[in-house]
Amino acid sequence: MTTLEYLIYGQAGCSIVMFIGWAVAIKIKNASYVDVLWAYGVGILGLYFLTSQSSGCDPGRLALFQGLVGVWSIRLGTHLLRRCWGKPEDARYTYLREYLGKNANFGLFCFFQVQAFWTVLFASPFLILVKNQTPLGFWDHIGAIIWILGFIGVSLADKQLRTFKSQPQRSRKEVCNSGLWKYSRHPNYFFEWVLWLGYIPLGVHADGWLWLFLIPPVLYLFLTKITGIPFVEARKLEVSGEAYRSYVENTSSFFLKPPRTK
Repeated sequence: MTTLEYLIYGQAGCSIVMFIGWAVAIKIKNASYVDVLWAYGVGILGLYFLTSQSSGCDPGRLALFQGLVGVWSIRLGTHLLRRCWGKPEDARYTYLREYLGKNANFGLFCFFQVQAFWTVLFASPFLILVKNQTPLGFWDHIGAIIWILGFIGVSLADKQLRTFKSQPQRSRKEVCNSGLWKYSRHPNYFFEWVLWLGYIPLGVHADGWLWLFLIPPVLYLFLTKITGIPFVEARKLEVSGEAYRSYVENTSSFFLKPPRTK
C-alpha cells in the first residue's frame, strides 16, 4: 500500500473506534474516555505503521521506535484512564454539553471524529521514521536523549500534580505552584512537546524527514489553542479565582521560565 492508503485506512479504523466510543459516552453520560482512546489509539496505530512498513528498516532502529511509541502510549493512556475511571465527567466535556445544549450529542459525535483525525495525524510521523534504513548513529542518540528528557519531565509533572491533588486538607481554590509547576503553568504539556521534538533527529536520513519539522508548530497549536490549555485555564479561573489570576500573572503559560517578580 502507498502512504496515502495507510493514512486513509488508518482514518477509517480510528473513525469506527471513535464512533463506538461516542456511543458508549452517550450511554454512560461521560465523554472523558475520549482522551484515553486517543492516547492508546496513537500508540496502536503507530505500532501498526511501523510493523507493516518495516521492510528495509534497520532492526535496532525499528525496535527503538516500537519501544518509544509503546512506552509513551501505555504511560499516557494509563495515566488518563486512572484520572477518569469511576469519576464524574471531566469539566471540559460537561461545559461542552452545556454549551451545545440540545445539539450536545451531535456535537460530541463531531468532537470524537475530530479526535480520530488527530489520532492519525500524531501516528503519521512513524510512516516517515520507519523509512530510515541506516543503522543507529549520532543523530539517533541526540533524538533519544531529547525524548527521554521529555518523558521524564512529563512523568514528573503529572506525578507532582497528582500528589498535590491527593492532599486531604487541600482547598479546591489552592493552586499547584511548586516543583515544575513553579516555572510553567503547564509543564506537562511543555515536556510532552519536548518529547515529540526528539523524533526530528531520529528521522534524519529518512525519505521525507523534513516533514517532521511540522511536529513542533502543530503540537504547540494543538496544546495551547485547540485542546488542553484554553479549557484547563478557563476552569481554573472559575474554581480558584484570584489565586489562579495571580499564578497566571507570575508564571509562564507553556515554556519553563523563572517566576516573574513584582
